[in-house]
Amino acid sequence: MNNFAGSKGIWSLSKPFSAALMLMALAGCSSQSVQDGPPSEPVDVSGIPDAIPSPIQVPLKNTPYTLGGIDYQPMISANGYSENGLASWYGTKFHGKQTANGEIYDMFKMTAAHKTLPLPSYVKVTNVENGQSVVVRVNDRGPFHGDRLIDLSYVAAKKLGFADSGLANVTIEGIDPETFSRSPAHELDGELLYLQLAALKSYHNAQLLRRDVFSKVGIQAIVVKGEESEPLYRVRVGPVESPDHLESLLESLNDAEFEEPFLIYEKPISAKEAEQVVKAP
Repeated sequence: MNNFAGSKGIWSLSKPFSAALMLMALAGCSSQSVQDGPPSEPVDVSGIPDAIPSPIQVPLKNTPYTLGGIDYQPMISANGYSENGLASWYGTKFHGKQTANGEIYDMFKMTAAHKTLPLPSYVKVTNVENGQSVVVRVNDRGPFHGDRLIDLSYVAAKKLGFADSGLANVTIEGIDPETFSRSPAHELDGELLYLQLAALKSYHNAQLLRRDVFSKVGIQAIVVKGEESEPLYRVRVGPVESPDHLESLLESLNDAEFEEPFLIYEKPISAKEAEQVVKAP
């Protein structure tokens, strides 16, 4: 098993193992010839949205289990959960295989594996080193390798900036989907949900896109200047007010043939404030 993923293979099977077979599977994992890794072609994650927490409408999977001589007692809820630890990711080796939740693992979706969070559940994961955050849906068990705390899908790791290094120190925070869905502006830790259409080097092009959005969709976008040494001008729509509002925005932008936006959490900023922040070079 390489640096990128935890020992997850036995959880990809639909039928239960005996304890002896589980141990054999774990022992054989390190000797498997199939190596995990990234997809063969580069992936642009700017158009892949975070998971959107929604009320859980299926029975939670949180049955206690024993693996490798260790007893695991899954939580009954992710609400209030917070922990710091090491994150890894898993990719091609498990792509298309069944997860512990019974779903099919897709390395291009925003999901994760955790040893004790209920399945499914939602968490916010923040890369401590660069401050980048994502929201993922936990639908698998793992990682069972060393002291790793969470295994992210390939695209989630790439959005957090550690797909190349394989490991990152992260903070994990549970999300209450019921509270999230009732929030008038999809607030998360004091930040609001926005749809980012582009991050452009040219202020002029960013303003053209903002006007184009308004003329085609009737939605007022804002332009926010980044803090980079060579700043990017980010064109955003929002904040999102509800799940229905999000669906409506996505549908309108898609009908107008705009590229699929990137969902981000930011402190609220008004159009007037954005105009004051952004100065033409």
